[in-house]
Amino acid sequence: MEVFVNEQSGQRAGKWIGRYTIELLFGAALGISLAALCLMYGRKRRNRLKSKTSEIKPDLNMERYIFDIATSNGIKQAIVESSGECYSVSLENAFLGTMWQDPAHGMQWKTEDQPLQEHLWDISAALSEAFSRNGFPAILKGAYPEIIHTGWKTSETLEITLNPDTDLEVFSTFLQDEVMNLVDFDEHLDLVVKKKDDAYFKIIAVN
Repeated sequence: MEVFVNEQSGQRAGKWIGRYTIELLFGAALGISLAALCLMYGRKRRNRLKSKTSEIKPDLNMERYIFDIATSNGIKQAIVESSGECYSVSLENAFLGTMWQDPAHGMQWKTEDQPLQEHLWDISAALSEAFSRNGFPAILKGAYPEIIHTGWKTSETLEITLNPDTDLEVFSTFLQDEVMNLVDFDEHLDLVVKKKDDAYFKIIAVN
């Protein structure tokens, strides 16, 4: 089968291309420039996100727990940090002393510091369930200083309140990626993440 090209149509097309060559070249250059700008913006945005997430990245190799314990003066916040074979304990930023497990007495918790003595049972009980679902808030608060409060809404729903200056989108994205590195239980848990005095929230499902 033979194919015939309309000579007149070909001449018109050639004239049109010749007339608008500059415009076509300019349009192509503009398109390439816009694509390059989009690529640069995407890279900068990813770098900013990476920079922000690196600022909130916790030291997962460091044992640090924050418990709420009952005292004679009401509920106080106890901070327990690992320091080798011992744990240092502070109550509302006041250092109480160190505690450790004694292998000669069935790994019972011991301390030689009198200020810590009256709180030893409560703290050791909290440590014993730190890796359960009920104890998970202590791990979260210990790993992320951005968390200022946690509260149970149901047995499977934990509300996490962040410092107002925290970027919720960045924090929740990073937490979703890293949370399973902190989890040592099999039960399901929903984390409702929000900033203080802000109704907007993100939900992160665990297990």
